[in-house]
Amino acid sequence: MDKIVVFFHSVIAKSAKFKSVTPVDDVTLLLPDFLAQVKLCIKEYQKTYPHQDITFTETYRSNTLQLKYYMNGASKVKKNGMHHYGIAVDCIFLIDGKRSYKGDISLIRKIFKDHGLTILGLWDALHVQYIPVADQAKLRKLVG
Repeated sequence: MDKIVVFFHSVIAKSAKFKSVTPVDDVTLLLPDFLAQVKLCIKEYQKTYPHQDITFTETYRSNTLQLKYYMNGASKVKKNGMHHYGIAVDCIFLIDGKRSYKGDISLIRKIFKDHGLTILGLWDALHVQYIPVADQAKLRKLVG
């Protein structure tokens, strides 16, 4: 958890995108250990589907945008979601050079889970995060 707290304060909180009102897909706002794990999972997925790739629709998310998603019913979290701390991404497949949700969702979710990452329910099927839901409150308290 300490790495996440330090990364949040030293990188994310100082970023020009910290208060962005639009989705951010900047991988430099992801905790490096988390990004490395996700990339490893994508490579494993590509062993089965070598002509597909996976990219991110959203990496970091400001509290302003989080609240908007919450008010629209697109999120169950009102503020300080895991995207806000650089430890969550929303994925999308790249098939024939086009973004698509028609990849093998079951396989990538299994790979994420097998690598110790946290997946949510099928209502947010291509969201993956670094820590379990049970640890989120602890992280929020540590960050302050």
